[in-house]
Amino acid sequence: MLLMFLACAPEVTVGSSERSTPVLSPSDWDGQEALPVVFLLHGLGSTAGRQDWYMGFSDQVDTYRFHLLLPEGLERLDGKQSWDAGEYCCNLDDEVDDVGFLLGLQDEMVADLGAQEKAVYFGHSNGHFMSYRMACEAPERIRAIGGLAGSVPWDAQDCAVGAPVSSLHIHGTEDESVPYEGKEGDHPSAPESVARWAERAGCTDTEADGTMNLSRNKGKEETVVERHTGCSHRVELWTMEETAHIPWLHGKRFSEAALGWLLAE
Repeated sequence: MLLMFLACAPEVTVGSSERSTPVLSPSDWDGQEALPVVFLLHGLGSTAGRQDWYMGFSDQVDTYRFHLLLPEGLERLDGKQSWDAGEYCCNLDDEVDDVGFLLGLQDEMVADLGAQEKAVYFGHSNGHFMSYRMACEAPERIRAIGGLAGSVPWDAQDCAVGAPVSSLHIHGTEDESVPYEGKEGDHPSAPESVARWAERAGCTDTEADGTMNLSRNKGKEETVVERHTGCSHRVELWTMEETAHIPWLHGKRFSEAALGWLLAE
C-alpha cells in the first residue's frame, strides 16, 4: 500500500500506482479504531472529486466516523470515465473487472488500516448501477448499498442468486437519462429495482415514512420515502418528485440523510 499523508488532512491512497485511490479518514482517528468504509462511485463522465463536491460526503467523515474512498473509473474510447456496471450502463470498450478492483481496495483497507470487513457502496447514475452490481456479485462483503438515478439489470436472472443486502434507492420522477418508470429492455423502474431487493430480504409490506427536502428548493419537501417492512434487511425507495437526473442537491442535507441511513446499525 502506498501511503501519502497530506498536511491538510489525514489522507492516504490505496491501490496500485496506476489506479491509486484517495482515502479520507476522521481527523482524530488514532489508527486503532475499526471504522466502516464508504465507497463513493461517480457517474458516467464525471470524476471522484466532482462527485464528492456534488454530494458532500467528505464533509461528513468526522461526524459519522468512516473512511471515505474516492475511486476513479476508467476512460472509454470516447474519453468518458465509467464503471463496467453491466450491459446497459456503462460498459467500457473492453470488459474490465471493476468488481475485483473495488474488492481489492476493500481488502487493503481491512488488512492495512484495520477497517471493518463489510463496506458501503453509494453511487450516482453509472455509479449507482455499479453499487447494485457489487451487491449482486459480492453481497457477503456489503454492509449497505445506495445510489441516485441508477437501476438493477433488466434481466432478473443476472442477479438472481445471493444474500440480501440493505439497499437505499433515490430517484427523480423527471429523470430522462435513466427514467424513473424504467426503459423496456434496458432497465426496470425504480420501484421494481427496489422490489427485487425487498423480495430477497423477505419483506412483507410497505409503508410511507414521510417526506424530506434533499434539494436546494427552499421549503419544498420533494422527496417521498417508502419503506419496505417485515424484512431481514433495510430496503427503501426515496422518490424525488419533479426532479431530473442530476438534481440540484443541498450537499449537507443530502449527505446527512444518505450517510445516516447507510451507516445505521
